[in-house]
Amino acid sequence: MRSYGQYCPVAKAAEVLGERWTMLIMRDLLTGAHRFTDLHRGLPGISRTLLTQRLRRLERDGLIERRSVASGREEYHLTRLGRDLEPAVLALGAWADQHYTSEPTRDELDPDLLMLWIERNARRDGFPTGRIVVRFELGRPHPSRYWLVVEDGAPSLCDEDPGFEEDLVVNADLRSLYLVFAGRGALSAALRAGTVRLDGRAEQRRAFTRWFGTSAVVSAARAS
Repeated sequence: MRSYGQYCPVAKAAEVLGERWTMLIMRDLLTGAHRFTDLHRGLPGISRTLLTQRLRRLERDGLIERRSVASGREEYHLTRLGRDLEPAVLALGAWADQHYTSEPTRDELDPDLLMLWIERNARRDGFPTGRIVVRFELGRPHPSRYWLVVEDGAPSLCDEDPGFEEDLVVNADLRSLYLVFAGRGALSAALRAGTVRLDGRAEQRRAFTRWFGTSAVVSAARAS
């Protein structure tokens, strides 16, 4: 049974948000994911069937709504009721960041997920004009290669060579880049230590420090 049978606001909140994956779905909606495929990419381990079930439940509870876009596809957007949850989600993030976040374990170092977050949290006003192509070379413990293609300030992540001339190459230790993104290490310190290295023209290296964003959830939680 989903109901706790208690006339208590904490119990009611747990009934709405306490199911597995629901809080992470809300996190991704709050940080800009709207398409089903984007939500599914950001939740490794959830089946498409279960994600559909959770989205339908959130829609019935009035937290999200479906909208048709020009392409004919549907997107998921937070309602005003869903947006009202943002301070609570950030408060939970701030509490966990203070008391429970430690060094990432090997199992938590997911390069696909990190690159998705980097794409989603990039500061778009910091991109240079025109097309920009950035190759990421991520080292141990999961050596991986990605390309971030920026067109008109909109980044798109590729796991195969898009065939364009590269403007910048980012060589990084996966753990170090995770810590920088999570706000647990400064990018400037990682660059000095050599755990993150930028290869490209000086203007592209400077631009990287402007558009590379840290976790929106952690940044907003700490600011609040």
